[in-house]
Amino acid sequence: MELKGDRRGLHLLATNCPDEAQLVDDLTSTLNTRQKFLGTAEIYLEVNLPLTASLFQSVSEAFSHFPHLILKGVVQSDPASVISLEEAKKPATAPLVVRHTIRSGQQILHPGDVIVIGDANPGSTIVAGGDVMVFGWLRGTVYAGQPQDRSHAIFALRFQPGQIKIGDVIALGDGHGEQPEYAHIDQGAVVVESWDDVRLPEIVTQEPKGRRSERKASHLSQ
Repeated sequence: MELKGDRRGLHLLATNCPDEAQLVDDLTSTLNTRQKFLGTAEIYLEVNLPLTASLFQSVSEAFSHFPHLILKGVVQSDPASVISLEEAKKPATAPLVVRHTIRSGQQILHPGDVIVIGDANPGSTIVAGGDVMVFGWLRGTVYAGQPQDRSHAIFALRFQPGQIKIGDVIALGDGHGEQPEYAHIDQGAVVVESWDDVRLPEIVTQEPKGRRSERKASHLSQ
């Protein structure tokens, strides 16, 4: 990987990586080799891959091993496509509502809040830029506030995750949660507390437009 500087700051070029796994390997090797030279630099990572939640997650994890370095943002090789971490953290205009159980091997990626009406089974993965709410049994892996926003939380009616991550803080589940609970960050650590005000968000209780239209059409045809 090459380094270059411009008016926005220092850029690390990762524009020849065929996939996300190779990018992470090259990035980790480069940061490890050049960490003395970089010092406490603020870095933009320039990539040729799509700017997905998974990419932000992988890059953030790589940088977490070098706490003296600051990841300022991820830039696509197209100079017009710049997404800062602040922009990446902004929730989408509407949460993603998943109205079924997430099974082993399934992955949900969304830049905003994710609401699951069902279970998140072991082996499932949810990666969200905002909060995650599971109105069911949470036993999978959940990352909230990605890539580096510690202000979000993870909620579940039965809180038994295999692993959770809020921002850049990771914790393992203990499998003991039988009551509604939520996890958040307090003084740099993941804290799990009782979820006392359980309620379905308004976006869930509102009937989807498509379903309303179908019901209205059915009524008119009678």
